[in-house]
Amino acid sequence: MSSNAEQLGDQLRARRKALGYNTQQALADTTGVLRKRISEMETGRYTGRITDLNRVLATLGLETSFKVISRPTLNDLSTLFPSEDDDD
Repeated sequence: MSSNAEQLGDQLRARRKALGYNTQQALADTTGVLRKRISEMETGRYTGRITDLNRVLATLGLETSFKVISRPTLNDLSTLFPSEDDDD
């Protein structure tokens, strides 16, 4: 199973090609992001600025979204929201 970064890279590469950016350099020229950085994004090795990633995503008509991957336990909830009976 590939990592989230690799999955993102696969999606970026596919979208780049689908939009007619046949080379990473063509996308770099449009976005102002270095070709090396785009290569890192597409191979799941990018650790640079989020502003560069957002430029590439916007040019490709993509956006980021976040989802919660963990939920609070009952113990967490009781700590966050003590019952009114506990005030005595």
